Amino acid sequence: MTTVLERVRARQDVTSRAGAAVRVLQMVDDPNAAAGDLARAIGTDPLLAARVLRTANSTYYGLSGRVSTLPFAVSVLGFQGVRGIAVMAAAGLDDPHGAPEGFWEAAALCATGGEIIAPMLGADPGDAFSVGLLHLIGTALLHQACDPANEPVRLCLPAVDDADVLPIIEQRHYGSGHDEVGAQVLRSWHVPEYVCELVGRHHRTAVPDSPALERVLHIARALADTILRDDDGAVRAVDTCAWLSGGVIGPLVADSIVERMQTRSAALLEGLRPGG
Repeated sequence: MTTVLERVRARQDVTSRAGAAVRVLQMVDDPNAAAGDLARAIGTDPLLAARVLRTANSTYYGLSGRVSTLPFAVSVLGFQGVRGIAVMAAAGLDDPHGAPEGFWEAAALCATGGEIIAPMLGADPGDAFSVGLLHLIGTALLHQACDPANEPVRLCLPAVDDADVLPIIEQRHYGSGHDEVGAQVLRSWHVPEYVCELVGRHHRTAVPDSPALERVLHIARALADTILRDDDGAVRAVDTCAWLSGGVIGPLVADSIVERMQTRSAALLEGLRPGG
């Protein structure tokens, strides 16, 4: 009997546009690769090229209708932004039914939240955007590999009262959690190990001396969870922000970040989500 991870891998071998997307992923971390090289690799896949151009022209980047070439789009998105879009393409997420309910909203909120929070904690905003965008990729891969009618829970945030028990439920039902699936598939696509590690442990508890990028992701997740649940109290999220930021992000700052996340994630979704 095949495991869910084996089914995910088999499906990726058949359906992933591995050619262009994986070439792009390999080039993103090549110190000798230029924006023009990346643009040429993107251009070999018309659907990937269209997604890159559409995202660069979203109101999130403030250049709507002015980005007409792939080299310009790459310069707008940055290599880390391109990485996120290439992973989404490799995972078959150009299909509107390729991800569970709430996936795109959660990914956009965590990406924009990470980008906002990163400078406050000394992390790289591009890395934070990329990790926030990709950390739930395993939920989409499980969704595609399994019969949605038999899903025991919604495979996305917020799925249960405590989102951190979701991998336990998935492990019991599928044999693998979305954190493990996401990390292993990203490794197979040569995504840098520090990204894979964060994806694989994003449900583990972070502490104040955890690496800055890890703390940024946890704070962004806590605030995104509050937004998606429409939780007016949000006491736990505010406590998480203060604890993991060393007091840098108090209640008033957290409220400001939430407002910016809501506005910026909506703008990002214009170009990111299939049919956006």
